[in-house]
Amino acid sequence: MADSDAIYKFTPNGRSTFASGLRGPLGLACDKAGNLFAADSGSGNIYKFTSGGVRSTFASGLDGPVGLALDGAGNLFVTDSLDVVGPGHGHVYKFTPVGVRTTFAAGFISPEGLAFDSAGNLFLVDGGDIDGLGAAIYKFSPAGSRSTFVLANTFCIGPGLAIDSANNLFVPDWCFGKIYKFTPGGARTTFAQSGANFLAFQPA
Repeated sequence: MADSDAIYKFTPNGRSTFASGLRGPLGLACDKAGNLFAADSGSGNIYKFTSGGVRSTFASGLDGPVGLALDGAGNLFVTDSLDVVGPGHGHVYKFTPVGVRTTFAAGFISPEGLAFDSAGNLFLVDGGDIDGLGAAIYKFSPAGSRSTFVLANTFCIGPGLAIDSANNLFVPDWCFGKIYKFTPGGARTTFAQSGANFLAFQPA
């Protein structure tokens, strides 16, 4: 779990500090080898931690990284935006396993959470402006083609996303404290009446 300046690890025996001295860690993602990637928004860095907690800088020079997601090939996708810059300056970057960066998508207002389904489609939360206007969830095919999956006209999208084994998408609503479930076809139901901003499923 990421906090204001640290990452905590929870076991059945309680909580321990996994990493400290950070400047606003947000998104976290683990690869198949057990390495943990952390988006440190204050420093503009992506840090990589071994399972033993050894830290290295995987990427630097970002404006304000938020969300992370790894595809099946080990490529890391990162949402990045700078609050003081006008809308449309948010990006999604793709990093190869060795850290080579390319721009995957651009032109977002406030890109936040990311999640992959089992087919390799990437889902992205764009939180919109300060009033939530323009908020949406976008879907990218494995080839990079973008479509609008959800327009948040009637609820406030939280920054986190989670996808279950059946490719249902779970989305928090921070205005009404709910969690919504979207089928792969986009049909929405209320999954929980009391929600949170970030979500995760236990790995299979």
